[in-house]
Amino acid sequence: RGLRQPRQICLPWSVGKRLEIEIPSLPDSVLEQLPKAVRDHIAALERLIETLAHQVADVAAKAEEAAREGKRQAAPFRRNKKDRKKKRKKPGRKRGHQQDRRAAPDRIDDTVAAPHAKLCDCGGCVKTVGTYSQLQEDVETRIFVRKIVIHIGECERCGKKVEGRSPFQTSTARGNAAHQVGPMALALAADLHFGQGVPYDKVREHLKHLGIEVQTSTLVRAMDRISGRMKETFKELLDEVLAHEVIHIDETGWYVDSKPCWLWVIAGKTATIYFVRKTRGSDEVADFLKDFSGVFVSDGAKAYDKLAKSLTRALCLLHLKRNVKALESEQTAGAVRFPRAVEQWIDDAIALVGRRETLKESTFKRKARQLEKRFAKLLKSRTTQERNVRLLERLQRWQDSVLLCLRDPNVPATNNHGERQIRPGVPIRKRGGCNRSDRGARAFERIASVLATCRQRGIETVAAFVAFLRQPNPRAAFAFWNYGQPDGPPVALLEPHVQQ
Repeated sequence: RGLRQPRQICLPWSVGKRLEIEIPSLPDSVLEQLPKAVRDHIAALERLIETLAHQVADVAAKAEEAAREGKRQAAPFRRNKKDRKKKRKKPGRKRGHQQDRRAAPDRIDDTVAAPHAKLCDCGGCVKTVGTYSQLQEDVETRIFVRKIVIHIGECERCGKKVEGRSPFQTSTARGNAAHQVGPMALALAADLHFGQGVPYDKVREHLKHLGIEVQTSTLVRAMDRISGRMKETFKELLDEVLAHEVIHIDETGWYVDSKPCWLWVIAGKTATIYFVRKTRGSDEVADFLKDFSGVFVSDGAKAYDKLAKSLTRALCLLHLKRNVKALESEQTAGAVRFPRAVEQWIDDAIALVGRRETLKESTFKRKARQLEKRFAKLLKSRTTQERNVRLLERLQRWQDSVLLCLRDPNVPATNNHGERQIRPGVPIRKRGGCNRSDRGARAFERIASVLATCRQRGIETVAAFVAFLRQPNPRAAFAFWNYGQPDGPPVALLEPHVQQ
């Protein structure tokens, strides 16, 4: 009696459910006796409770949605409901494009006739009135066994043993080890496992389809031997990556013997290297970059902040946009204006850098100066919301890194190149469980780095690996970038080191 009715807040909680919160109130007679300051304070607390109730409901809804997402089937083209487009782009090229057909083969290896029946279903005779042809391009495999007879000689003067070397030979093994798996099969296995993410057991099944039966342990030991041959190649590849003016750095989760680690990638325009380390800290790459004098592009992870103190850093605008967009979705009322303005500026900057090649140099510089003025104005914004303040402080601290893509024509606006180069490691992590030992991790670093570099340079990886395995000197570096280039002789290997 004399009490005010409790305030009820009804909020959406989950699918088909709502959350009701009651805020108890004091009697009117008690409120009238309280000072105005106390009544205002109580009213402010009621508003605060209502705001917190809305935030609790939002967090609960997101938590339930995340739990439901974990139980849904994963599919390449599945999207959240809010991200689905009502009017999707029609697959294929646009109407009016030039018709494209498969090119006719240069030769025909076999011709097969398909005669018709002599009698029709009605009992009448069938006579030939014409023909038409089809061309099939198929793959036929066969096992090729090559016997290599190696001649051994002896010097009549000093008695030194001298052995011959065939261009098809891949080792000098004898005895039981003289029966070997050929370089083509090993090259296919390396490309399937380290390039496509196929587990060793599945690689063994693929080779069995081709007619070669091997054990999984045989493939593992073979990849370990190939890794040992590529030790010097990996060192030269690292030096070449660090010789670029701009490099891209990224990392993703990894496992070695079921222990959490990190897979790092350093990618240049024509070369890429991978390396597995135990942590995500900047110290893991500091040794690699101690002699680097160019620009490195990265996301906003704090591990790169320490590197940026001694190196020139370009911040990926696309990662920055994702962070700003996530902040914008959590803001309300006037607090949303600042992240929305930053997001619009990022979109304009990415679009301008993407059109750099099509614009005149003077036009690009004029538009870039306009964007820099807009950015300087954003840095002078006044905001009281805590997360907006942190974003503003970070933009002020790294403004040179944000604007570097507008000032340097060699610096891109995003770290997409690093993202693309690290993506091949994801299927290996999902299907094969990463690495079971440190030796396996070293093998992945070297072989995956060479495969990625070959693809960057348009080099056929299997043929390149075959040439490498036939190199007489197992420690010689492999000049993949010279293999099969039209502007020079098809030299795949560096000159082997001659011992004095």
